[in-house]
Amino acid sequence: MDKTMKYASAHERGFTLVELVVAMAVMALMAALLTPNFMEEINQRRANLTAQDTQSILDAVRSYRSNTGSWPGGAGCTTAISVLTTANYLRGVTATNRYNQAVTTTCTANTFSVVQRALPNWDGYLVNSLPGTTITNAGSNQITSSVGVPGSEPALSAKLSRVATGNIEDNRMRTTLYMGNQQITEAGNLTFSTANPVIRANSGNLNLSAASGNVVIPAGQVLHVDDIVVRSRGSRRLSASLPNFVHVGTYIVRHGWYVRKPTCAAGGVAKAAMRPGAMRGGFTQGAGATYIGRYGFNYRLSSSGSYWVVTAIAEGYAADYANLDSLVDVFCYYST
Repeated sequence: MDKTMKYASAHERGFTLVELVVAMAVMALMAALLTPNFMEEINQRRANLTAQDTQSILDAVRSYRSNTGSWPGGAGCTTAISVLTTANYLRGVTATNRYNQAVTTTCTANTFSVVQRALPNWDGYLVNSLPGTTITNAGSNQITSSVGVPGSEPALSAKLSRVATGNIEDNRMRTTLYMGNQQITEAGNLTFSTANPVIRANSGNLNLSAASGNVVIPAGQVLHVDDIVVRSRGSRRLSASLPNFVHVGTYIVRHGWYVRKPTCAAGGVAKAAMRPGAMRGGFTQGAGATYIGRYGFNYRLSSSGSYWVVTAIAEGYAADYANLDSLVDVFCYYST
């Protein structure tokens, strides 16, 4: 053997057993670390594609129903995917999902459903990715995605319907409605079913306005307020401009008549003031009581239980002032 062959054999020896073991251990460790992430990415892609395919079926079903007035696939909608594909409503979607599981379709008069199975722990992901989807069999990871007649969506039992479906629950809110600072427009009448409801602004003022410029309290309704500020009068409070009495009425009376005292609410006191029909002359001390009507006047109201008695003696004889009409104003007086 020459020197060249000896040199090559000395430097071209293979791996030792220890080196092979180390290399294989490193490769196994890398595989252990990378395989879960790789499988997670695969399952994530499967779930996203399954959600896209399911949504494509539901969108195609809505279009088909809107155009034809019926669900695709016959009475039970079992051949819906085939019908949609043939009618060019659906492309690239088959009756087998990305998990290699069968995709079936069913329907009722008002609802259409897509039923399929997913992998464990990924059924919940699909439920959160697809509106109107629920887990209908947790043991087999089965999910059902449903839509309703376009515009009503009664299949979404926890959702509100935009139109009447024949079931009042589809149009009834069963929890607090949060608008997120958005407006309510095109509203009709607001009718409250609870006693003493409250309309309140949590900050600032509560403004009522109308295009006509008038906010009207309908006939037969009573508005109860503590006070009113009148901007056209320098923002003066109405309570500061009101008298300390409420005028109950004005009555025509004659001498000897009775005037009933009013019943005043909230601590009011019944009061009355008399306006004489005539007033002339004065009282002559020497004339005596017989001639008081001739020379003067005597107008007053005397309290008598629940009435006031009218005294109206004026100038002239009894025959004159007996037919003399006077006015009595009746009030409810409030000290504060």
